[in-house]
Amino acid sequence: MKILNLLFLILPFASLAQTLVVPSTRWSTQPWEARWVGPTENKSQYGVYHFRKTFSLSSPPEKFIIHISADNRYRFFVNGIYVTEGPQLSDLRHWKFESLDISKNLKAGENTLAIQVAYLGEVAPVFMMGKQAALIVQGDDAASAIVNTDKTWKYQTDESVSPIVFKPGQKELFFQYYAAGSLEKVDGNLHPWGWEQPNFNDTNWTSPSVMQNGTTFRAEGYGDAQWELTPRNIPLMEHTYEELNLLRRWEGKLETGIKAGAIKFPFKIPANQKVTLLFDNRKLTSAFPEFVTTGGKGAEIKAIYAEALFDDIKNKGHRDSIAGKSIHGVYDIFLADGGSNRLFTSISYRTFRYVQFDITTGDQPLTITKLGSWFTGYPFEKKAIFTASDPQLSNVFDIGFHTARLCAYDTYMDCPYWERLQYIGDTRIQAFVSYYVTGDDRLARNAIEQFEWSMTYDGLTYSRYPSELPQFIPNYSLVWITMVHDYFKYRNDPQFVKSFLPGIRRVIEHFEQYVTDDKMMRLQPYWDFFDHSFSAKKIAAESQNKTLTNNTLFFAYVLDMSAELVAYYKENSESEKYAKLSRELKAAVQKNCWDSGRGLYADSPDKKHFSMHNNIMAILCDIVPPKDQTALLRKISDDQSITKTTLYFDFYLGRAMSKAGAGDQYYDLLDKWKDLLKLGLTTFPEGVDRSECHAWSASPDFEMLATFCGIESDAPGFEKVLIRPQLQSLSKVQGSIPHWAGNLEVIFEKKGEGLSGKVILPKGITGKLVWNLKTMELREGENNIRL
Repeated sequence: MKILNLLFLILPFASLAQTLVVPSTRWSTQPWEARWVGPTENKSQYGVYHFRKTFSLSSPPEKFIIHISADNRYRFFVNGIYVTEGPQLSDLRHWKFESLDISKNLKAGENTLAIQVAYLGEVAPVFMMGKQAALIVQGDDAASAIVNTDKTWKYQTDESVSPIVFKPGQKELFFQYYAAGSLEKVDGNLHPWGWEQPNFNDTNWTSPSVMQNGTTFRAEGYGDAQWELTPRNIPLMEHTYEELNLLRRWEGKLETGIKAGAIKFPFKIPANQKVTLLFDNRKLTSAFPEFVTTGGKGAEIKAIYAEALFDDIKNKGHRDSIAGKSIHGVYDIFLADGGSNRLFTSISYRTFRYVQFDITTGDQPLTITKLGSWFTGYPFEKKAIFTASDPQLSNVFDIGFHTARLCAYDTYMDCPYWERLQYIGDTRIQAFVSYYVTGDDRLARNAIEQFEWSMTYDGLTYSRYPSELPQFIPNYSLVWITMVHDYFKYRNDPQFVKSFLPGIRRVIEHFEQYVTDDKMMRLQPYWDFFDHSFSAKKIAAESQNKTLTNNTLFFAYVLDMSAELVAYYKENSESEKYAKLSRELKAAVQKNCWDSGRGLYADSPDKKHFSMHNNIMAILCDIVPPKDQTALLRKISDDQSITKTTLYFDFYLGRAMSKAGAGDQYYDLLDKWKDLLKLGLTTFPEGVDRSECHAWSASPDFEMLATFCGIESDAPGFEKVLIRPQLQSLSKVQGSIPHWAGNLEVIFEKKGEGLSGKVILPKGITGKLVWNLKTMELREGENNIRL
């Protein structure tokens, strides 16, 4: 099949997981022989480039390992067969490379490696931290070194591709913030069709510019490397084909293949026509679109991608309904050259439920041969189980996991359509979902490392990273510490955790300077974000002494975690220092911010503003006695005069409810998610008017297992478990999580005040069950419960 714009063939995706190999230390610690190569002109501006290397082998190799990277993105073919894409997203000091065994794609005689490199330059998304268009390929041994990048490679600029730029606030995007990068206009008349095939004539292609040798992270040398190479530390991304065949609406004249609600391929659009086709993918997806055409020279195909359809600038209504609605969103444009089986896809994946094709034909009819997409994302596998006597909770669980999946690629991300940025606040919640639902902590480890890499001289991490555009949300630096602590409690790698203690100290030192003489915290610089509904800036502006309860309690919350962390590593004096400061901060809040008349903690000592947020933090910080916690939670949930949480801070509300033993209140809180299901959503949203898919709203996938099933860590490394089921509103619950030591399963049934069922613990793991003030010791294996 002909390929456009580094378009991939259909069959090879099933074998992707078998191609990634772990490189020897040679290639992660020492300079490479291969050189970075790139275009000879405009190398720091937007461009799409094709590179080729043809070489001969005397026999099919049993092993042929290469190490490959590029700036910004590459797609890789061997003898015309698509292999993979990359590199894993990172920064210039930790630029990732993939190690692949491509022997199964090679043969005796002549072979061709073909690689598309896309450098997005001035229109790159915010998450892309590149330098210039470049490619490097290094053979693993003397035999495979024949493919090392040097002047023997050939390249050509793909003049057919140009960027379509969407900026924050454009009317096509209803004036919302957009940071996910440009889309493409592809002119099939200019494209070198078949460029990736071995028999393609590249005689007129030129030699690339040859630059420095590949240099690995912290390798000896002059220290002037543009890219410090480090091995990929996560799997290759999933690719699963999804058909796009539900036609919901069309306008214009079609010759064949259309009937109500469906479409049959191929179908033909006559010459000199304007046609609109609205397709429904039935659920939100992140995927590489695939659009195959024949003929139609002079036709323009515009593909518009949207999470939902709109009644107006704000209202979307039920997501299944299309009556009276229109589509708005980012788009690609493809110009047909009249050839056969021309396949269009995009450099980056697109996120959509609805896709509208606006097609204008020229003097030739256009035949649409195929429409579909390749779902892509981090290859998370759902291993957890959750069911309950309320079947709607299973629906919440399933849609929560789909939300989490779409918000995970080679980093976690806040949302796949609008930004694709790995924010610390979102990522903490995503990591919990990963630990409990998949048991795969590799993306979480990657995130914890990357956030530390972003740390500046003054002890602040970027709020999001990787990111070409620095942004600071100071409290997110504290959230990074909570992520390290979460890993410490729920995974089992103390050496990994220990490596972050210096960074934790730097962050705490930064925040100590904002503690006032009366042991309260001031407004933070930059963006003092706590929740979308909570305005720290407004509260401080209207406060006489300018101190804030939220910053004080959140710092105390993190100091308690930090004290536990450093104590584990025998840093006892440091632990006591953190614990002492935490006690002082809490005492100051109790003295200055408790309003006995309202029975609430105020947002500042002035007691002009009140919120759910600070009362939640008061519970999480243990300044509210256990006997009073459930009543306070009920009070703040019922009081409509105070600032309410959004779906983001509902994670912390859920944690407070679990701590207080208020499973019935958490059950009521889940009405928010049930109401979203009534709108036809297939993912859970940000909680404001923009993103239909936002990772922080997947928190119930963790909390239902932690609260209703009661599965919690009771020791560092999750080496002991606490099972404390909270079934006030449920009669039955069953859950299991992929604990690092094996499967952990609970089955409970409540009758009156009694509890029956079983708990199955992995080998080597013990714990205890708590139910109605009764405690039962648990051993590894099956434990029968009757209390």
